[in-house]
Amino acid sequence: MTTELGELRFNRLLVAVDGSANSELALSAAVTAARRDNSALTLVSVAPDAAERALWPGALAVPQPAQSELDAAAEATLREALARIPVDIPVERIVRRGAAGPQIVAQSKAGCYDAILLGARGLGRISGLVGSVSQYVLKHADIAVFVAHAPRETPAPPGGAAAR
Repeated sequence: MTTELGELRFNRLLVAVDGSANSELALSAAVTAARRDNSALTLVSVAPDAAERALWPGALAVPQPAQSELDAAAEATLREALARIPVDIPVERIVRRGAAGPQIVAQSKAGCYDAILLGARGLGRISGLVGSVSQYVLKHADIAVFVAHAPRETPAPPGGAAAR
């Protein structure tokens, strides 16, 4: 006996953006769903907490960016993502500070979202990601989570253009 699957419908989507290719794919999927369902999007970008980063092993060996630089990078990531979203899609933008996984989950619980979309892995502008954000979100979120994994770019063949 087969049963027909119903289509998913979304009213509000939380989309974590970090500027990586995986994050861009998640954003594209969110825009597609938003257009189809007349959904609203909330973009969230998480700036690492400079004080917490200073406690990471090896942090003293490498100069650490100031909190203002980390916050500005998160804001820039949001602005760039927002600029590519069609104007007919309602969008809210949020910057949070701290560890990305817990902050994304906290935002999902603070709002009334149907699902979280995020990239499988990606550092974006801010390096030093410890652990897997997507795995954390999958484990701790209490709503649907969709993880996007962009295909790897195929390297160009030696000598430039493909042989004819």
